[in-house]
Amino acid sequence: SSTVWQYLLHNSARRSASSCLNSSSHPDESFTCLQAVLRLTGLDATLGKDGNVTLFAPTDAGFQALAKAMGSGPFNVLMSDRQKLTTVLKGLMVQGRYTSADLKARSVPATGRLSLPTLAGTQLQLTFDRFPSSNGRVKVAVGRDTFQPEWTAYLSGHTTLLNDGSVIPMDMVYLPRSMR
Repeated sequence: SSTVWQYLLHNSARRSASSCLNSSSHPDESFTCLQAVLRLTGLDATLGKDGNVTLFAPTDAGFQALAKAMGSGPFNVLMSDRQKLTTVLKGLMVQGRYTSADLKARSVPATGRLSLPTLAGTQLQLTFDRFPSSNGRVKVAVGRDTFQPEWTAYLSGHTTLLNDGSVIPMDMVYLPRSMR
């Protein structure tokens, strides 16, 4: 019985946004960077105010993957830009309390795709792999973006249902093409 914010706090070390990547000892399901970025943008205070929200939550490993894909210079610029970070994070939040299984059940059977409106006013596209060898991994993209391996985010953990929503871990911070 906790909130999305309490869950993130429980699964994080206390560090600033600029230093959350300095340690390579974070477990894959840690949300230290996400917690720091939510604080930086002020979304920590508003996260639970929108009612039930599903957060596609990048893990610390996801932030590390983004830093590698972008390069340290552009990544550091992004991490210091509150407006862009707010847009990125709201693009990973959808109204409603969903699990991965709920979302897969709602996807179009022929394509395995589902589009959800985000709090940023964009569409979050989920594509459920339909091939048995893929272990049911879920690709995540915003808008009608074409998947490129270095920019494709996958859901990476089990959904955690909470009082004010749910958290679905991702292995990458998904950026719209315009921010890459």
